[in-house]
Amino acid sequence: MNAFFEDFKKQPVGIPKIPTPIQHPEEVTQFGETWLWGTFGFMALGAVVFFVTSQRASYRYRALHVTNFFICSIAAVAYFAMASGIGKTLVHSDPHNRSSSREVFYARYIDWLLTTPLLLLDLTLIAGLPKAETLVVVGADVFMIVTGLIGALHPSLRFRWGLYAFSCLAFLYVVLQLVTSARSYAFLRSPKVGNHFNQVALALVVVWTAYPIVWAFAEGTGKMSVDNEVLAFGILDIIAKPVWGLWILLALPDEGHVLLPESWTAPLGSVSGGNYGAIPSHEEQA
Repeated sequence: MNAFFEDFKKQPVGIPKIPTPIQHPEEVTQFGETWLWGTFGFMALGAVVFFVTSQRASYRYRALHVTNFFICSIAAVAYFAMASGIGKTLVHSDPHNRSSSREVFYARYIDWLLTTPLLLLDLTLIAGLPKAETLVVVGADVFMIVTGLIGALHPSLRFRWGLYAFSCLAFLYVVLQLVTSARSYAFLRSPKVGNHFNQVALALVVVWTAYPIVWAFAEGTGKMSVDNEVLAFGILDIIAKPVWGLWILLALPDEGHVLLPESWTAPLGSVSGGNYGAIPSHEEQA
């Protein structure tokens, strides 16, 4: 009888365990993918514009047009890759915590590795900076991008910030060279060239300064979502590439034009010196 009542006895109710929440890695959403496609469109349009302007310029005046064409073309390919779902990987800041995973677009760093030296080449060509100094500036820029990429991919936050510091030091060196040596050479060309260099160099430095700030809140600390990171870097890239490139071409004074050597623009075997494409006479052939 007691066993019968035991079956109907109210069982003690315990506090159920709170299930462990399922953590998902921080990844780009539809909003971010849409913005990636939009940025690709801006870069592709910029590439078309610079291609048209390069064809309208004479051969010896095409240097800046061509560099900006390649800048936008490379960026367009990079954004096409990111928008189509490649050029990215998951990075785990803590191997024991899945929630610390974050999507990192390494294709963006490949873009910067190829395009930022070309942006600096625009400035050094306008300033007339010697080739040796230009190589040093470009080398520091490459170091800046590579250390930033390694930092973004590093699983340890401590070493990630160390690499970030190396990248920032390289950036400061690039800025120092632009505001000292390159600026001096620009004013040696002419006051108009110097003033133009001051404006475009300052604008590029200001825009580039925003990149490490975004990096710190995005890949650095994870405070910024991947979507907001994509939005921020996309806006900065649009300003630093097609918009900035169009500005330096439209506002460039006559004294600031970059002339390529005739040997670079004349066909092989032609006589150099003002007769580009000319057919040699019978006397010259003899």
